[in-house]
Amino acid sequence: MDDTVSVYETAIMGGSSDYDEEEEPVVVPTPSNSFYTPLPSQPLPSELLSKVVPEELSQPEGEPREDLGLDNPSPMSLASPRDMIPRGNYTPNPAGTLTFIGLRAIEPLLQSYLLSPKSPLLKLLPKLGVAVINPGLLGQTPTGEILSWMGRLSRLKQAYWAGFIAREPMTPRMAVFVALLETAANAVNSLLYLLPKTSTALLKGVRVPLLGEVELPLPVLVGSLMFAVGLAVETISERQRSFFKEERIAVGGKQIRVNEGKICDRGLWSLSRHPNYGGYVLWRTGFGIAAGGWWAGLGMGLAHAGHFAGESVGLMDEYMSNRYGGAWTQHKQRVGWVLIPGIY
Repeated sequence: MDDTVSVYETAIMGGSSDYDEEEEPVVVPTPSNSFYTPLPSQPLPSELLSKVVPEELSQPEGEPREDLGLDNPSPMSLASPRDMIPRGNYTPNPAGTLTFIGLRAIEPLLQSYLLSPKSPLLKLLPKLGVAVINPGLLGQTPTGEILSWMGRLSRLKQAYWAGFIAREPMTPRMAVFVALLETAANAVNSLLYLLPKTSTALLKGVRVPLLGEVELPLPVLVGSLMFAVGLAVETISERQRSFFKEERIAVGGKQIRVNEGKICDRGLWSLSRHPNYGGYVLWRTGFGIAAGGWWAGLGMGLAHAGHFAGESVGLMDEYMSNRYGGAWTQHKQRVGWVLIPGIY
């Protein structure tokens, strides 16, 4: 049986607990290469004990604990019925995770088919009077290579998130839905790259000193930079939150999550309330600019930002308010920016 318990589980269990027996020695850890190396047993300092056992948990029984959401033992019931993510449920779902990773892995085959002469879409567009650039002329260009790498890196990042970062399980249905949305967004970029009115392949290039004789259109340069920064922000912020939630300390022979029930406000999370959403919007915008130019990329970015601002942020705010109450209200007052600092 796993002996890992949360601070709240230890504090609210009936009978005596590790915190009730002051004479029992505990182990105080020290960080070492991102892991905890135990020191010789010694009493837990009072100032550290106050961090492990929040003041709210020391109040008399029967007092309301609305800010912690402890009046409801199941955080899963705090999420909106419209939310696809089973928030508060941390039971792994290997079938959903593997479905998502598998669908992201085979996307290059779908994109290759979309850009092949056999593609029904490329046969249909000329019949509708829409000119299309021959895909064979674009495959070996520097811009085409950059767009291919953007697709590879985004798929790799998403597989890493699904397999190693995400706490809530991904059901097979949700995996299919999200994977199809990602594939559709990339297909739009591919299509923008093939249309003469939007393709960055037809723009005049600018020589890049670091790349020797290679010339790249300005939208490709700017879009590539936005893509790199956005993907880094999304990945780093998710890792920071994961480390925050998994930070542990040894108390009475048990591993305690010291930040269980707390709102992450470290690193990028101290700058905006949803830096991972902001990073996603940034790299999606950069991807669109690199493929279809300024206006197409702006439209792509606004579409994703509108979805987050109008749907995802609202669902998350409802869940966080229900679970953390006043603590979440105070956090929003401290961290005013929602997605990207200085913009929104």
